[in-house]
Amino acid sequence: MQNILNLLGLTRKAGKLALGYTATTLAIKKGLVPLVLMASDTAPNTREKMERLCHKYRVDIYYLVDHGELGRALGKSTQNVVGVMSKELASAFKKQILSARME
Repeated sequence: MQNILNLLGLTRKAGKLALGYTATTLAIKKGLVPLVLMASDTAPNTREKMERLCHKYRVDIYYLVDHGELGRALGKSTQNVVGVMSKELASAFKKQILSARME
Protein backbone atom coordinates (compact mmCIF):
# COMPACT_ATOMS: atom_id res chain seq x y z
CA MET A 1 0.00 0.00 0.00
CA GLN A 2 2.92 2.33 0.66
CA ASN A 3 3.90 2.17 -3.03
CA ILE A 4 0.41 3.37 -3.96
CA LEU A 5 0.59 6.26 -1.50
CA ASN A 6 4.05 7.23 -2.77
CA LEU A 7 2.77 7.19 -6.35
CA LEU A 8 -0.14 9.36 -5.23
CA GLY A 9 2.24 11.98 -3.84
CA LEU A 10 4.28 11.99 -7.06
CA THR A 11 1.12 12.28 -9.14
CA ARG A 12 0.06 15.32 -7.12
CA LYS A 13 3.45 16.96 -7.65
CA ALA A 14 3.03 16.33 -11.39
CA GLY A 15 -0.29 18.19 -11.28
CA LYS A 16 -2.28 15.17 -12.46
CA LEU A 17 -4.83 14.94 -9.64
CA ALA A 18 -8.26 16.44 -9.08
CA LEU A 19 -8.56 16.79 -5.30
CA GLY A 20 -11.93 16.60 -3.60
CA TYR A 21 -15.44 15.69 -4.63
CA THR A 22 -16.26 18.86 -6.58
CA ALA A 23 -12.99 19.04 -8.54
CA THR A 24 -13.12 15.33 -9.32
CA THR A 25 -16.76 15.53 -10.44
CA LEU A 26 -16.00 18.40 -12.81
CA ALA A 27 -12.94 16.63 -14.22
CA ILE A 28 -14.93 13.41 -14.78
CA LYS A 29 -17.62 15.30 -16.68
CA LYS A 30 -14.92 16.86 -18.89
CA GLY A 31 -13.51 13.41 -19.65
CA LEU A 32 -10.22 14.07 -17.88
CA VAL A 33 -10.35 11.34 -15.22
CA PRO A 34 -9.93 7.64 -16.06
CA LEU A 35 -9.58 6.62 -12.39
CA VAL A 36 -11.02 7.72 -9.05
CA LEU A 37 -9.44 6.79 -5.72
CA MET A 38 -11.56 7.13 -2.60
CA ALA A 39 -10.95 6.81 1.11
CA SER A 40 -12.36 3.61 2.57
CA ASP A 41 -14.29 5.59 5.19
CA THR A 42 -15.97 8.06 2.82
CA ALA A 43 -19.54 8.92 3.85
CA PRO A 44 -22.16 6.63 2.25
CA ASN A 45 -23.93 9.49 0.47
CA THR A 46 -20.71 10.75 -1.12
CA ARG A 47 -19.73 7.20 -2.01
CA GLU A 48 -23.06 6.55 -3.75
CA LYS A 49 -22.95 9.78 -5.74
CA MET A 50 -19.39 9.14 -6.90
CA GLU A 51 -20.13 5.51 -7.78
CA ARG A 52 -23.10 6.57 -9.92
CA LEU A 53 -21.06 9.24 -11.68
CA CYS A 54 -18.16 6.86 -12.31
CA HIS A 55 -20.55 4.24 -13.68
CA LYS A 56 -22.20 6.79 -15.98
CA TYR A 57 -18.88 8.03 -17.37
CA ARG A 58 -17.18 4.60 -17.32
CA VAL A 59 -14.51 5.62 -14.83
CA ASP A 60 -12.84 3.00 -12.64
CA ILE A 61 -13.07 3.53 -8.90
CA TYR A 62 -11.00 1.98 -6.10
CA TYR A 63 -11.18 2.34 -2.33
CA LEU A 64 -7.91 2.68 -0.49
CA VAL A 65 -6.98 3.73 3.03
CA ASP A 66 -8.95 5.97 5.41
CA HIS A 67 -9.30 9.69 4.68
CA GLY A 68 -6.55 10.65 7.15
CA GLU A 69 -3.94 8.43 5.54
CA LEU A 70 -5.03 9.43 2.04
CA GLY A 71 -4.72 13.09 3.03
CA ARG A 72 -1.27 12.62 4.57
CA ALA A 73 -0.03 11.04 1.32
CA LEU A 74 -1.07 14.27 -0.40
CA GLY A 75 0.33 16.65 2.21
CA LYS A 76 -3.14 17.49 3.55
CA SER A 77 -4.92 16.69 6.79
CA THR A 78 -7.68 14.62 5.15
CA GLN A 79 -8.86 13.69 1.66
CA ASN A 80 -11.82 11.56 0.60
CA VAL A 81 -11.90 11.71 -3.21
CA VAL A 82 -9.08 11.96 -5.74
CA GLY A 83 -9.32 11.86 -9.53
CA VAL A 84 -6.28 10.70 -11.49
CA MET A 85 -6.03 12.80 -14.66
CA SER A 86 -3.70 10.65 -16.74
CA LYS A 87 -4.34 7.33 -18.48
CA GLU A 88 -0.74 6.26 -17.99
CA LEU A 89 -0.77 7.05 -14.27
CA ALA A 90 -4.19 5.44 -13.90
CA SER A 91 -2.73 2.27 -15.39
CA ALA A 92 0.21 2.43 -12.97
CA PHE A 93 -2.18 2.82 -10.03
CA LYS A 94 -4.27 -0.15 -11.15
CA LYS A 95 -1.16 -2.34 -11.40
CA GLN A 96 -0.03 -1.27 -7.91
CA ILE A 97 -3.50 -1.84 -6.44
CA LEU A 98 -3.80 -5.31 -7.98
CA SER A 99 -0.29 -6.13 -6.79
CA ALA A 100 -1.12 -4.99 -3.24
CA ARG A 101 -4.27 -7.14 -3.21
CA MET A 102 -2.25 -10.20 -4.22
CA GLU A 103 0.04 -9.86 -1.18
